[in-house]
Amino acid sequence: MKLQEMLELIKQHHPQMGNKEIVNEINRAMDDFSQKTRIVKSSYSFDLVQDQRYYNLDDNILEVMQVAFDSGDSKGKRIPRLVGTPEERDIG
Repeated sequence: MKLQEMLELIKQHHPQMGNKEIVNEINRAMDDFSQKTRIVKSSYSFDLVQDQRYYNLDDNILEVMQVAFDSGDSKGKRIPRLVGTPEERDIG
């Protein structure tokens, strides 16, 4: 179904809604669907800093499925998920 068709269908049931409001709601529903079904998968990379444990992630990242570390050989060593508490604590 194309956007114009969706707009017309929704306006039949909700004539008080404007096009912008409908489009915003459709986009929100698509984001919700994508998150719940995990249909969108991407990969991200960034540089690491020695002794830094926490990093700010891109707002588009909804869930981290796996982490790999590339030490320069482009092979990407998979990092296992931490279960429990880290042995070392961050001070600060």
